[in-house]
Amino acid sequence: MKNQLRKPILFLLLVFSIQIWAQEREISGTVVDEDQIPLPGVNVRLKDSKTGTVTDFDGNFSLSIPDNNSVLVFSSVGFIRKEIAVTNQSTLSVTMSVDTESLDEVVVTSFGIEKKKKALGYAVQEISSEEVLEGNQKNVVSGLQGKVSGVTIGNSGGAPGSSSVILIRGGTSITGDNQPLFVVDGIPIDNSTGSSLTVASINRAADLNPEDIENISVLKGPAAAALYGIQAAGGAVIITTKKGKAGSSTISYSGTFSVDEVLGTPDVQQVFGQGKQSINKGVFNYVDQSEFSFGPEVSSGAKTYNHINDFYQTAITQNHNVSYSGGTEKSTMYLSIGDLSQEGVIDGTSYDKTSFKINTSSKINDKLTIGASANYIVSEIASTKQGSASGSSYGSLLSYPINIDIQDYYNEDGSQKMFYTDQTFDNPYWSLENSPNNNKVNRLLGIVNISYDFLEDFNLSYKLGTDYFREFSKRIIGDGSLIERRSEGYISQFERENRRTTSNLILSYNKAITEDFSVDALVGNMVEDSKIHTVYTYGDGFQAPNIYSIGNVSKENQSISEIIRRRRSVGVFGEVKFGWKDALFLNFTGRNDWSSTLPKKDRSFFYPSIGTSAVLSDLLSQGGHNITSDNGLTYLKLRATWAQAGKDAPIGALESFLGTDINSLASSAYTYNGVDIGNPELEPEFTNSYEFGFDSRFFKNRIGLDMSFYYMKSKNQILKDIRVPPSSGTFYATMNGGSVENKGIEALLTAKIFPRNNNFQWDMTYNLGINRSDVIELPGQLDEVYLSDSWTFGNTAAGAAILGGSLFGLRGDKPKRTESGELVIGANGIPEFETVIFEDVNRLPNWTLGITNTLSYKNFNFSFLLDFVQGQEAYNATKSALAYYGLAEETLTRTGNNLRVIEGVYADGSPNTTQITDQQYYQNYYSQNAENFIEDASFTRLRYVTLSYDLPSDFLDKLHIVSAQLSVTGRNLFTITDYSGVDPEVNTFGAGIQGAGSVGIDNLGTPNTRGFDMGLRFKF
Repeated sequence: MKNQLRKPILFLLLVFSIQIWAQEREISGTVVDEDQIPLPGVNVRLKDSKTGTVTDFDGNFSLSIPDNNSVLVFSSVGFIRKEIAVTNQSTLSVTMSVDTESLDEVVVTSFGIEKKKKALGYAVQEISSEEVLEGNQKNVVSGLQGKVSGVTIGNSGGAPGSSSVILIRGGTSITGDNQPLFVVDGIPIDNSTGSSLTVASINRAADLNPEDIENISVLKGPAAAALYGIQAAGGAVIITTKKGKAGSSTISYSGTFSVDEVLGTPDVQQVFGQGKQSINKGVFNYVDQSEFSFGPEVSSGAKTYNHINDFYQTAITQNHNVSYSGGTEKSTMYLSIGDLSQEGVIDGTSYDKTSFKINTSSKINDKLTIGASANYIVSEIASTKQGSASGSSYGSLLSYPINIDIQDYYNEDGSQKMFYTDQTFDNPYWSLENSPNNNKVNRLLGIVNISYDFLEDFNLSYKLGTDYFREFSKRIIGDGSLIERRSEGYISQFERENRRTTSNLILSYNKAITEDFSVDALVGNMVEDSKIHTVYTYGDGFQAPNIYSIGNVSKENQSISEIIRRRRSVGVFGEVKFGWKDALFLNFTGRNDWSSTLPKKDRSFFYPSIGTSAVLSDLLSQGGHNITSDNGLTYLKLRATWAQAGKDAPIGALESFLGTDINSLASSAYTYNGVDIGNPELEPEFTNSYEFGFDSRFFKNRIGLDMSFYYMKSKNQILKDIRVPPSSGTFYATMNGGSVENKGIEALLTAKIFPRNNNFQWDMTYNLGINRSDVIELPGQLDEVYLSDSWTFGNTAAGAAILGGSLFGLRGDKPKRTESGELVIGANGIPEFETVIFEDVNRLPNWTLGITNTLSYKNFNFSFLLDFVQGQEAYNATKSALAYYGLAEETLTRTGNNLRVIEGVYADGSPNTTQITDQQYYQNYYSQNAENFIEDASFTRLRYVTLSYDLPSDFLDKLHIVSAQLSVTGRNLFTITDYSGVDPEVNTFGAGIQGAGSVGIDNLGTPNTRGFDMGLRFKF
C-alpha cells in the first residue's frame, strides 16, 4: 500500500517541481555609477526574499527570478538604494546615484585620512568637484566663495593672475600669515603670494587645475588641523585629486569659452580740463602746463575723453581639459592635460597655464599598495604696473586731463610724446608696448606613497612629497621713458628656486575590541625641509635700444644680490579615538614640533587637543527612547573640542641683517643696516580654541542644520618689523607680545525640497558665518600695528591692527580739531593733520551668507549663488586719487572765483581768513582726509548663474558617447551696494600682505570683472 501511495506522491512532486522550474528564468545586467563606471560588490536581491547575488569586478550580475512581475533591490554603501520592477526584460542596465544624504558620510581629514563625519568633534565642510567647478573660477580658492560657512575670500582685482585671499574664522596673527594650510593628497603645498605693490601677483594654490580635484575638505580652526602643527593654526584646506577607477577606461573633455569685461569704471567729471591753479598777490590764475584737471571749463563742442573707461577692453579666455581614467583590479591610472589661455581686460596682459597630471596606484598583494603622482605646471603672466607704483597704468590715466588725447603718444621720430613741458611719467599705452612685466613659473608637485596592512588591525603608511618651483620675473622700464632718471631704461628681475620636501610616516591601528567598543589610534612623524634661493638683478640704462636684457646693461650699472632662506621642522604626533556603539566618541591628539626658526631653548614645543561627539539620536534609540520619526527629527549629533596649536617664527627673525656701504661714509665691512634687527629670544606663539556644535537632520534627511560656536585666542604673538623709538638703536624690531581674539558662529542649512523620485528637484544650501577678530593686547605702549606695504595713494591711510578694535582695522590722517570741534587751520589756510586710528573700522565683514540653489528637471539643470557680505568697511583710495587730480565728480563743486576760505580757526583761536584755490582745497585737504574715503562696503552679489543641458542618452549611444553636457554661465551679473567705488569686494595688494593685510583697500587696481561662459563637456 505504501509503495502504491509513494509513486503518485513522487509524481506530483516532480510535476510541481517542473512547474516551479518552468516559472523561473535568468536575468542579467550591469550596474554602473553616474559616470558610467562599473560598480563591483553591489548587492542584488529579490525583494522580500533571501534570493540574491553581488556584482562582479566588471559590475555584472546574473540571477534566477520567478517568471512574473518581480522587483529587484540594488544596494551598496555610499549609494542610494534602488528598486526596479522586472517585467519581460532579460537584461538590465542599472545606474546608481551617490547617497549624499548618508548619515555615515566619510570626510577627508588630516594627512588625507578618511574618517566618519559623525565621529569628529569639530566642524568640517566638504565641497565636491562639481561645486568647485560651478561658476567657472580660474583660481581654485575663488571657487570656494560663498560655499563654506565661516570662510572669507577676497579677490585682488580683475587683472589676469591676480591672487585670492582665504581666511577661515578671521585671523590669528597680527603680522604673520593668516591663511590656512593647503594640503594636496596628504602633502602640504606652497600657497605663498609675491608682493603685489607693483604688479598683481598670483597665489600659488591657483596653479592647481580645478578639473583635477575630486573634493575639498575645509578643516576649520586649530581643532580640525591639530595634527598638522605649526602651519595650520588658521585651519587647513585638504584637497583630494582624482584617481583612476577600476573596471573600464573613460576619456573626458571639458572646455569653456569666456568673455569678460570690467564691472565698471569710476565716474569722471567731464567739465574741467587741463590746468592748475595759483594765487599771486591775491590774484587767481590758471597755468596750462600741468597733468592736473583743475583748469578752466572745456569749451563747448571741444572733444573730451574718458581715459579710464576707454583703457579697458573685452577679454577672451579659453580653457580646455582632457583626462583619462581607467584601471584593473590591481592597478589604476588617471592622466590629464589642462590648458588655460586668458586675455586681460588691459591690452597686452594675459595669464596662461598648462598643467599635466598623472596619478597611479598599484596593489602588489592583499597587504601592500604603492602609488605615485606628479603634477607639472607651467604658468606665465604678463601684467601692467598697478597701485601707487611708479609707472602705474591707473596713476598715469589719472594724469591725463579729459581734453588730452591719450592715444596720441608718439612723435614723428618715434619718441614718446609729452603733452606738457617737464612731463615725468609715461603714457600708459606707451608703457604697455615698451615696459613689459612678465612672470614665468615651472612647478612640480610629486608624491610617492606606500601602504602596508599587517596583523589584521595595523597599517603602516609612508608619503614623500616635493613641491618645487622655479620662478623668473622681469620688470622693464623701456628706453625713452619720461620717468626721472629712467630715460635710458631700467630692468629689475629675479630668479627664485623654491623647494619644499615633506616626509610623513604614520602607523595606525583600528580595532573593534568588542561588539560595542572600538579603538582607532595612530602615531606619526613628519619632517619638512624648505629652501628658497633668490637672485635679484638690477640694471640702469640699456646700451642698445629695445633689447631688454641685463646683458645689455654696462657692468658698472648692474647690481646683484642673493638671498638663501632655509627652514626645517620635525614633528611627532599621535591620536587615539574611542568609540562606543558607533554613537559616542572621545578623541585625543598631541603633537610636538621642533623648528629651526626658533632659539634652541624654545625650539621644542608641545600642544594637545581633546574632542568628543555623541550621536544622541542613536544613543537614545539604543536605550529604548527613539526620538526620531519620518516626519520630524531624523538625526542629532552634539560635538565639542578644545585644541591648542603652535606657530613658529618667520625665517631669519632671530638674526640681524648685515650690509655693506650703508652710506657714503661707511666702510666696506659688514655693518648693521639699522632696520632689520633680529631677536634671538623669540618664543613660539599659541592659539587656544574652544568649539561646540551640533548636526541635525529632519524629514528623512531632507532638511539639515549644522551649527558651530567657537572662541579662539592667539597669544604671545610674534610681531615682525614693529616700529620702536630710535633711541633703541633701530627703527624696527621683532618681538613677542600681543593677543588676538576670534569668536563667531557658523551655520550650514541644507534643504532638498522634493523627494528624490520626483522628476523636478530643488536643492538649497545656506552658508552663514559670523565672526569678530579683535586685538585685545599689544606690547609696551603700542596702540596699533600697521603694515607699511598697505599704504594707500598719498600715504593717507594703511591697514592696521587696532588695540581694543579689529585685527583688520585702519589708521590714517584726519584734520585736527579744537575741543569745541572747530578745524585747526595752518598759516597756509589748510587744516593741520594728525595720524589717528579709526577704532570703529572693520575691513572684514560682520557676517556672510552664501545661498546656493540647484534646480533640475529631466535633462535641464539650473543653479545660482547669491553672496551676502555685510558689515565691512573699505577705504576708497582710488576716489582720493581722483579728487587729487581734479577728476572726481566731487570736485565739480568749485567756487565761482576759484578761491575759498575753509571755516576754522588758527592755532591762536582767531578765525581763518586765508584764501586758497579749489586745487589746494581738494589736493591738500579733501583728498588727504582719510575720513572722506571710509565707506560701508556691504554688498549682495549674484556670483553666478548656470544653465546646463544633458544630451539624451539615446542620441549619445549612436555616437558612442557616455555622457555630454552643454552649459552657459553668467558671472558677477549684478551687485547691490552703497559703496561709491567700482567694486566693494576689493583687496588691491592681494594676498602678498600678511597680518592685517589689505582686505578692503581700494588703491588704483584693475577692477573686478563680469563675464559669460559657454561650456561643453563629454565623456566616452
